[in-house]
Amino acid sequence: MGELKQLSEQQQGLVERVKEIGQQVYLANLGLVTRAEEEGRKQYDRLVAAGAEVRADKAAETPKALLVAAGLVQILKTEAEKLSADSLKAQIETAKQKLTGLNLKEEGQKLFDELVAVGEKRKAA
Repeated sequence: MGELKQLSEQQQGLVERVKEIGQQVYLANLGLVTRAEEEGRKQYDRLVAAGAEVRADKAAETPKALLVAAGLVQILKTEAEKLSADSLKAQIETAKQKLTGLNLKEEGQKLFDELVAVGEKRKAA
């Protein structure tokens, strides 16, 4: 009878742990959605500003969708001008150096914890 009680307690502990992990994953997902919304808003504002700069005097009368399109074209042109074989090689080297020094487990846990915290804030709001 003692073994049955112990097994039941272990199962209950496991169920509680699974619930806790599920809640953390849910909160991390909320945090991820929040971050994506924030980043999307930043990029949208960046495109509108770039489009307004391109349209200059006509920006006030231009619909935002067209400002976004004009901004996207302008940003793509600017980024394309920056590309060259030497700069790509330098970027690849920089990326290799960053990846070499990464501790993926620690970095992943840090990101997960940040997303859970953001998710908790969003849930509380």
